[in-house]
Amino acid sequence: MFMNFEEELEHIKNQKLYRKREAIENKRIFCSNDYLGMSKNKEVIDYVVEKLREVNTIGATASSLVNGYTKYHKELELLLSKLKSKEDCLVFPSGYSTNIGLFQALGNEEDVFYSDELNHASIIDGIRLSKASKYIYQHNNINHLFELLKSTRQKHRRAYIVSDSVFSMEGDLARLKELIDISKEFEAYIVVDEAHATGTIGKGIYDYFGLLPEENVIIMGTLSKAIGSQGGFVCAKRSIVEYIVNKARSYIFSTALGLPMVFASIKALELIEKNLNKYKEELQQRTKFILDMIKEFNFHTKEDFITPIIPIKIGEEDEALKLRNKLLENDVFIQAIRYPTVPRNKAILRLTASLSYSSEDLEILYEAFKSLKN
Repeated sequence: MFMNFEEELEHIKNQKLYRKREAIENKRIFCSNDYLGMSKNKEVIDYVVEKLREVNTIGATASSLVNGYTKYHKELELLLSKLKSKEDCLVFPSGYSTNIGLFQALGNEEDVFYSDELNHASIIDGIRLSKASKYIYQHNNINHLFELLKSTRQKHRRAYIVSDSVFSMEGDLARLKELIDISKEFEAYIVVDEAHATGTIGKGIYDYFGLLPEENVIIMGTLSKAIGSQGGFVCAKRSIVEYIVNKARSYIFSTALGLPMVFASIKALELIEKNLNKYKEELQQRTKFILDMIKEFNFHTKEDFITPIIPIKIGEEDEALKLRNKLLENDVFIQAIRYPTVPRNKAILRLTASLSYSSEDLEILYEAFKSLKN
């Protein structure tokens, strides 16, 4: 039956799943991914301004394979390779385009992906584009993953086990050591999405567990979270990076990352490398402080403070929207996350910890949550 766009929009609204763009002004934002406050860091901003005056240009002006790739992009890639302990690196214009291109490039009809059910949408979409077979294993369920590999691995050429390292909505960690063991047993590559791990739990999940990534590991990450800029990257052995350069359509046909973002990322990475343990400890302290605050008001959330993602579990979409709007009345913005980002009737308020919050910010956050209980 034909349904026009207005009718479809009304249907979305009735399900409490309607989304719209809003410029949030004069509110304290407590849901961004700027975990280390790098987007506002004065050293980063000053460095970007200085470098832009030096090069006298802003845009990359073309794709990386035409003339958009510069010595500054190469410098950024070298820094990221070092951070992730891999041979080579490739920078994309965004995190979404990174995963779209990465998975589309890695797989074809002969290959297979085994993907955690809570992996980011960009992973899901990239795997779909690859035309490879796929199996979804229950979240962090190594036994389920094992059974899937045992019954299907022999049917395929290359196999990839894919997982977020820090899951973007739950804030929990992948079971890395078990993933390493199972990848060796079934001769599979590991692909980890480090978007929310880079700079928050150390250099990333391998660093957190005191391990070095082996040759079968492909690391994806973003520049738009703790690094405070924009863009995405893949770090891997050199032959894999060269293969992605030649196969990833979102890399081949996208204009290269703009120089302001490149410069901002270079400076932020310098600061992160220099202050890695300090930032990690301070962020965990900040996360624990906010978690304790939320629990004081009897909201259901996670128990640990390893990562700065703090899901406040609400349930019904309508209730999550009501709470978001009540917080806005108290000058606090925390977005209500609803289906399809999370399952139906499992809506959350996605609160995050950041080193950018002042004491005054935290006092306002406390009073805002206190008002929800009045």
